[in-house]
Amino acid sequence: MSHGVNFCVDAGGTRCTGRIIDASGVVLAEATAGPCNPSTDLDRAAASLTQVWRDCAAAAGRAADETGGITFAIGGAGLLAPAIRRRFLEACPRFGRTEVMTDGYAALIGAGGGRPCALIIAGTGVVAHRLFPDGHSIIRDGWGWIGGDRGSGAWIGQKALRHAFAAVDGVLLRDRVSRAVLKALRQHERVAGSWMVGMGPDRLAALAPLVLKAADAGDAAAERILAGAAAHLAALAETFALAPDDALYMAGGLAPVMRPRVAARLGRDVAVPAADAIAGCLLVATGTAPVETLTDPLAATEDDE
Repeated sequence: MSHGVNFCVDAGGTRCTGRIIDASGVVLAEATAGPCNPSTDLDRAAASLTQVWRDCAAAAGRAADETGGITFAIGGAGLLAPAIRRRFLEACPRFGRTEVMTDGYAALIGAGGGRPCALIIAGTGVVAHRLFPDGHSIIRDGWGWIGGDRGSGAWIGQKALRHAFAAVDGVLLRDRVSRAVLKALRQHERVAGSWMVGMGPDRLAALAPLVLKAADAGDAAAERILAGAAAHLAALAETFALAPDDALYMAGGLAPVMRPRVAARLGRDVAVPAADAIAGCLLVATGTAPVETLTDPLAATEDDE
């Protein structure tokens, strides 16, 4: 258990944020750098983490090579695979002690203050976690935009893109959503097909705000897309079989829009997280919350055989 200085990091595919926090919980320094997902770009991820540490150390008046007495706790995207996790840590500065967890688990611990609860994170992608009273946890979705991320920004963007192309083909009538999407594509490239080259979740998720805006204006197609997203997120929550008094939280860029929709479908409260993923890292680093238990969701069961 750590009683000294902690370097806690929330590392994701868009940015990496770190804080140096002393034994009494006082934040001594905070810094942010670029993307930090070692499963997509290990070298860039290690460089971002290193930059955050150096900036934090400088802001706190510490030498960057004075790491021996520091606990490094990171909740990171792309850290599920043991081989990637090992290579990432080997490329990062060495600290006195290290606690590694997925970014979703860190957010789960922060959301409930280390107490048993469930959390859905709905942003570009979607992942859900539940922490049980005995300390073990489970993960749902998080399969990525091709295999999963149901109800995510990327999912919403893909639905909008398909809707727009169906309107171009004359299968559907043009409406507010299709016009907005096609306008965005034309602003990017004169040929719509060029926009599809190198397609990824970030580009799809960039279309989601167009759907939200159209829904606010009363567009029926946009509302159907959001209703579908809410249905997926509610179904994800239902897999946790929560009791009425079990806390359920929602975080992520889509949370303000989707939280009331999911709550209505579930007939229960969906709360705002009490704290962020860095707070979750600190709780794990100090032994206040359990370390993450990773299990393979694709492991064979009797039903599969």
